Amino acid sequence: MGLGPPILGLYRQLKALGAFDGIDSVVELGSQGVWCPDPRLLTGLFEAFGRPVPPSSELEIYINNTGTGLASSRHLHEHLGFKYDCVDIDGNFGSLTLDLNFDSVPPDRRGKYGLTTNHGTSEHILDQRNTFKAIHDFTAPGGLMLHALPFTVHLEHGFFNYQPNFFEALARYNSYKLLGVWVGPGWQQASLVPWEADILDYMVINSKTTHLLVALSQKMYDTPFSVPFQGVYEPMTPDEVMQRYNLIVDGEFYDGKRVKHITKESVIADKVAQDTVVLRNELASLQGKYWDVATRLATAENELGPLKSELAASLLRFETLQRELRTMLESGIRVPAETQQGTAAGTNGRTAASTEQQTTAKMEAIADKLERQHTRQAASALSGRELLSELGGRIRRRLFT
Repeated sequence: MGLGPPILGLYRQLKALGAFDGIDSVVELGSQGVWCPDPRLLTGLFEAFGRPVPPSSELEIYINNTGTGLASSRHLHEHLGFKYDCVDIDGNFGSLTLDLNFDSVPPDRRGKYGLTTNHGTSEHILDQRNTFKAIHDFTAPGGLMLHALPFTVHLEHGFFNYQPNFFEALARYNSYKLLGVWVGPGWQQASLVPWEADILDYMVINSKTTHLLVALSQKMYDTPFSVPFQGVYEPMTPDEVMQRYNLIVDGEFYDGKRVKHITKESVIADKVAQDTVVLRNELASLQGKYWDVATRLATAENELGPLKSELAASLLRFETLQRELRTMLESGIRVPAETQQGTAAGTNGRTAASTEQQTTAKMEAIADKLERQHTRQAASALSGRELLSELGGRIRRRLFT
């Protein structure tokens, strides 16, 4: 894809921010061209680097909007003050001839460059592992690695498009400092937008889309390249599998199994922070359930109050009636004599009630009296004489009506 407006604009900003301070050498994957439809980007870039602006005759080779790049980026980088090298399979522009599907970085080039760039090359190479290992090996400790690659669509452009989590995994496993991830709306726009997950909601995607994914990392340690494992699957992967993967932590090798049980302070702090959030959420949920139960208990208590009062009153009435019944039985209530005689018809001449009949009549009289007392007045309000009178009247009505 070459160095177009998005990258030229980014170079200018990185220089202004001091990211290129102390960096004087660059190696590119692919012998790149430079193209820019707006000459102001070029003049601003030279001014940011404090370099003299080349004459118009030299800048004209960059001024086009075809995206093909009529001039080598060697010319641009050297005018900006970089020592320049590039790697390509065809040897163009004095490049180091390497096939990144198979070849390794020569020993004399390892750790040599302060800036390694991947301006649209790795998507055309099948062996991604060897390609990103080469980028790692070319870069000196403390050096920068800049990628500007296809993000969405780029229909039939290369073998691959890239995702932000890929560069996050590269950084984590190799202890890179991930300085930034941006999205470019297209090849010809100089603007880049910091990556956020919902940014795609605001971007148009169709067959002509050429969104860029731009990532800048800093190599912190002189250690061999570690193949990344996608983080979301680490917890569910067996330890014996993760043992094959190495991570660089504070310049030391950790195998993947150890990383699952890592004890570094920053990792512990992250874990504690995550657990704290979970516990706070659980506590909030329990508090909500507690207040719900407390509210229900208060409502039930309000409802139980009247029921308790009614129950106490009922028990009191029951105890009163029980005492009165006991008093009646103990006082020996007598049944009138006429109740001891039977009628001639239907009784075959019986002249007196049996003891059992007397008892039944007595209990009926008592029950009838208590029933009437409940509906009219409390039993305790009647005198003994009134009670006997009432029982006698009830018995007579039962026997003679």
